[in-house]
Amino acid sequence: MAGFSNRGDSGVFLISNNLAIVQSVDVFTPIVDDAYMFGRIAAVNAMSDIYAVGAKPVCALNILMFPCALVDEAAATMQGGADAVREAGSVILGGHSVDDPIPKYGLAVTGVMRKKELVSHQGARPGDTLILTKKIGTGLITSAHRSGGSAMAGVRGWKKKLSASHREVVESMARPNMAASQSMVKTKVNACTDITGFGLLGHARNMAEQSGACLVISASAVPRFDGALELAAAGPPGGGMTRNMKWIKPNFKKDNYTPPGSAEMLCDPQTSGGLLISVSAKKAEALVDRLREVGDIASAIIGHVESPGGPCVRLVP
Repeated sequence: MAGFSNRGDSGVFLISNNLAIVQSVDVFTPIVDDAYMFGRIAAVNAMSDIYAVGAKPVCALNILMFPCALVDEAAATMQGGADAVREAGSVILGGHSVDDPIPKYGLAVTGVMRKKELVSHQGARPGDTLILTKKIGTGLITSAHRSGGSAMAGVRGWKKKLSASHREVVESMARPNMAASQSMVKTKVNACTDITGFGLLGHARNMAEQSGACLVISASAVPRFDGALELAAAGPPGGGMTRNMKWIKPNFKKDNYTPPGSAEMLCDPQTSGGLLISVSAKKAEALVDRLREVGDIASAIIGHVESPGGPCVRLVP
């Protein structure tokens, strides 16, 4: 039902008339200097692709690559992942480990869903409203605060060591998209994708192309973390941001008067970002209210969908 052929967020395979399994995998190096929070964020991020199609994660496998000398940090990382998976109503069945000098962790996740509840990234329709459920800027903020090397501080005291702005970013990355996914399924939205490594504009381009539509995004309406726009404007852009900007360029237009750094910020690779939802305009305000009620307080309307013609993604002030 979904996979490589349509650049889906996850693979969806129909195993009976009404039941489909959903699979995805994600692994990365530490994004915070705290082993427990690293594990939790990695697990939440890996489950996000399952939530993006409206499914429920049911089981997962650990993928752990750590130096043997950091056994305590490896244990804390897996504990963070296990706690996030358990809170999602899922279980870890096992996994695999490799002795590796550079720590890496993630999950291979399996979810289930009813066929009729599949939310594709291909269904955005002209006239739809676009909603984003989390703030943008995780890559910019974490890069600015990251300490040297790959050492992690352990499992205690992380809140005391972080600034208020950085703490907000960490807490956002550690928050699963479970409630947002459940809300959009109940609302019967038209399309959804989660915002991760390709940045908001990269994932928007994929949704637009796969839907045969144009996504118009208002730079000023996009929720962002304090300091993210200033960091993006100051440059120079990081490697991931540069690659994302290069990829969207052939099918992207930026209107005049957008704030400096806007396009760069929206190409910032995100870790455990929010959901980009395309929904009928008449349902949009009610869905935003519902998302905020269930805890996704940053949820906001950020644009709309137009008929195809010209660049498939347009950034306006």
